[in-house]
Amino acid sequence: MNCKNCKREMNQNDEFCGGCGSKLIVSPVTEQNSCPSCMNEIFIDQTHCQKCGSSRNVFKDEQPAEVSTVASKSSQLLGIIFTIIGLAVIIFAFINYKNTEEALRTDNNPGIGLQYIMSFPIGIVGLIILIAGLSSLNKALNKPESARD
Repeated sequence: MNCKNCKREMNQNDEFCGGCGSKLIVSPVTEQNSCPSCMNEIFIDQTHCQKCGSSRNVFKDEQPAEVSTVASKSSQLLGIIFTIIGLAVIIFAFINYKNTEEALRTDNNPGIGLQYIMSFPIGIVGLIILIAGLSSLNKALNKPESARD
């Protein structure tokens, strides 16, 4: 990179020119077109870095994908909702199991036996919903910082 005033070559991290003392002004276009390998400036019409020979396409593939904050927040909300529903279904199945177990001892109604047996599949469905919710929460919370906000 060269000084805009005296055209003396400068390092990427310099803030002032060593030749004329003028403040280095870095435009956003220059920062976006710097080679990540050697920090040399790459102009828009160039496909390779003139200093190290790296391809511009390699740099584009290395940048993380942008994820909107709205998608991240909705993923977290969806995970929380599924987790709460899963827990509620499991609690319902457990209470139903306990109540029908006690009722089976005192009443010989065949409907109570079916209700007792159905507590298990209901609990399993609740467990599946709970796992889905926790998995969704885990994915939403473990995204890289740059992708979250």
